Amino acid sequence: MGDNQDASIKVVLENGKLLLVMCPDERTLCEFTLDDLAEIIEFRYATPWNKSKDILEKLAIIINDIVDAYANIPGRSPAKDDLMRAVKLRMSYSEKET
Repeated sequence: MGDNQDASIKVVLENGKLLLVMCPDERTLCEFTLDDLAEIIEFRYATPWNKSKDILEKLAIIINDIVDAYANIPGRSPAKDDLMRAVKLRMSYSEKET
């Protein structure tokens, strides 16, 4: 990474994994599973592993729901408040509009 100072690293949550991705070539540099992240939380913050993993799994589901809602709306993006309501109520965005 030291050779290319124009490159940046992005954090991507995908399929329940946290990826460090080099931009712009989108090469995955490192991958952390939910178990890995729960272990870090457990050690760093003295939080039980099972509690940390449960929270991380819920976060991954919510992020996937947000991405799905954006991806399934043809032509426009929903307002943040509408999207949050749809995700909280576990309904697709199209259900909200009917």
